[in-house]
Amino acid sequence: MASALKASDVMQRDVVTTAPDESLQEALSLMLENHVSGLPVIDRKDRCVGIVSATDILNLEREQAEHSEAVATEEMGSYFDPDRQQWENMRVGGSFDEIPDTPVSEVMSSDVIFVKPGTPLTDVADLMLGQGIHRVLVMDEERYLHGIIAAMDFVKVYAENA
Repeated sequence: MASALKASDVMQRDVVTTAPDESLQEALSLMLENHVSGLPVIDRKDRCVGIVSATDILNLEREQAEHSEAVATEEMGSYFDPDRQQWENMRVGGSFDEIPDTPVSEVMSSDVIFVKPGTPLTDVADLMLGQGIHRVLVMDEERYLHGIIAAMDFVKVYAENA
């Protein structure tokens, strides 16, 4: 049964998104409110132009902290990076104050890994394993977003078919 499933059968259709000109603070707030670690970035024509993750935002903060004169007075903090499945250390300090005004377009990844709605679920799993990612967007050739498949969706499929 599970082998006949397609991406469109298991994808989450209600996807929280952001826009390229939204601020990183707004994107991070959306992530926290919706308990997600990444957001597809949708332009004014409703096409997916990228993806931004909490890790992207934290990496920007880390880069700014490393270039800041205040680095010596900052404290270290830890966060769990779901993409790498490990804890990361980073400096926490004053440079985060600059992030709220930074637009999403400055840190988003434009190289979006996606599958089409009719892609067999086994191919989706192979892609996610091969790329080392825990979520994949479901889009058509025109880059219109149909949904998203997260690693947890595979757990649901397994539990339903066990």
